[in-house]
Amino acid sequence: MDKKFSGKIWKFGDDIDTDTIIPGKRGTIPTIDEMKKYAFELLKPEFGSTVQAGDILIAGSNFGCGSSREQAATVLSYNGVRCIIAKSFARIFFRNAFNSGILLLQCDGIQDVCEGGDIVTVDVDAQTVSVNGKSFKVGAIPENLFNIVANGGLIEDTKKRIAAGLKKAEITPLTIEQCRKTGYTMAEKILKKNAGKEHVEPGDIVITKPDMFMIHDIYTTYLVDTMNKIGADKIDDPDKVTIVWDHCMPTAVAKNDYNHYDAGLELADRFGIKKLHIGEGICHTIMHEAKYAKPGQIATATDSHTTTYGGAGNFCTGIGTAEMAAALITGELWFKVPSAIKIVLNGHLQNGVMSKDVILRILGDIKADGGQYKSLEFTGPAAHEMSMEQRFTVANMALEAGAKCGLFEADEKTAEYYGMPLEEIDWVCVDEDAKYEKVLTYDVSTLEPQLSCPQGVDNVHPISEVLGTKIDEVYLGSCTNGSIEDMAAAAKIVKGKKVAKGLRFIVVPATNTIFKQAIELGYIKTFIEAGAVICHPCCGLCCGMPYGLMTDDERILLTANRNFIGRQGTKKTLSYLSSPTVAAATAIAGVVTDPRTLA
Repeated sequence: MDKKFSGKIWKFGDDIDTDTIIPGKRGTIPTIDEMKKYAFELLKPEFGSTVQAGDILIAGSNFGCGSSREQAATVLSYNGVRCIIAKSFARIFFRNAFNSGILLLQCDGIQDVCEGGDIVTVDVDAQTVSVNGKSFKVGAIPENLFNIVANGGLIEDTKKRIAAGLKKAEITPLTIEQCRKTGYTMAEKILKKNAGKEHVEPGDIVITKPDMFMIHDIYTTYLVDTMNKIGADKIDDPDKVTIVWDHCMPTAVAKNDYNHYDAGLELADRFGIKKLHIGEGICHTIMHEAKYAKPGQIATATDSHTTTYGGAGNFCTGIGTAEMAAALITGELWFKVPSAIKIVLNGHLQNGVMSKDVILRILGDIKADGGQYKSLEFTGPAAHEMSMEQRFTVANMALEAGAKCGLFEADEKTAEYYGMPLEEIDWVCVDEDAKYEKVLTYDVSTLEPQLSCPQGVDNVHPISEVLGTKIDEVYLGSCTNGSIEDMAAAAKIVKGKKVAKGLRFIVVPATNTIFKQAIELGYIKTFIEAGAVICHPCCGLCCGMPYGLMTDDERILLTANRNFIGRQGTKKTLSYLSSPTVAAATAIAGVVTDPRTLA
């Protein structure tokens, strides 16, 4: 790849998410060659058939937000896109694009002087992009990242490393006493411990050896293909790996989903992976339920909501399949140290108000890109009052602000949940002398239930502004709100009542363990007697799979983490996000209802 080149422009706006780049319903097509023709089908349906090799995308801010779905980058790469210029990029897409052989350049200004079809010239060495007689500065591209692009992506780059004799970084993790040195954010502490660095600061690149890797079934076929392309015959440490079948079970698309099922078994057999969870529930809930992602450690997975385990003070983030393949082979993963925002939660939550309402309010305030590549770090009395399940809910949705991770301090509740001595993990805490980008303070005592309204997670309104909105379907579940506490909160409201006439109420416990607990405690009986439909633990409708897909102009209220256009049905489906208590109250009333009025 030359360092100076030109290409025809395809122009896009702000917040182009991964479901817009490649719709979730296309996510299980087995090959990228077939999938690529559906790129931008909801926004620019002509793209897949008319884009030419060498074309360049120009966009606004937060390009690539949403899922860690690597296909969003690979479909562009397979369509011949080699460069994207935008005001800013979502963090996971940033990594996935470079790993797929696409050069990303950040530039604010060029968007105002060009249109689709114009020709833009990129000069990497001069750090400029030019169009219509105007030039703009762009940032420097580190040689190692340019080499990945020049080599055609991370797969070819890793093959060259193996051919040259794989050399692994020698890392001696810090001791607990070294970790107790103050003046660092929680993200900095965990990264420097794992990387064996006495000092790190935002922007530094560190080489780590993650403690746990997770792959779920959406990505198994692509991971098998990537491992084959690299020529891998072994991985660094099979005991650090788990595979979870949750997105494609039960099957949604017969042929495609069985390919993913079989590919997961093939990975396990070829590489000696023993930690397997087939149809046992949602991957992120299993990760903390099985104690795979521990406080003070690093975990990574092929899914954007890997941030969930940050509720226990685990530095966790999503990566794509090419990077997962390279990390499994080498045991290593690089991270750019994120800056951090401290979020202080004071007061006490009212009855009927949940931690989901807290994170929705924060998302409404800082917006979908307000935490871009940052660590959101939660502290304060209300944070410590939250149960572990409530903390996992908040950390799960930190991703929706673009955050690298969302971290809670490790305290007595954390130690008890993981069966660990507190003194081993109490260093995972907020230091008063740490350098935070900013501090946000909330009094949760004044918080009313919140709803994320169509069509974007950060379109948040207090329930008082949405009351009475007719709803066609309510969905209780997901890795965000499918816990036994969530089941209990909803069942308490539903008990002895009936689901509103004409409304569909679907309940999906997050894991088999939770499902069995909910049966034993009578919650499932309560839901059934109310008229709900109970479904097997899996990702289901949250990721656009079966269990309640919607049609044009229907309204759904769900306890999931995303309401992107088309995610729960068609592009005209209207999706609202809420807490389990709001969901339960709405299922009974048939319209958006404040659960506090039913107490």
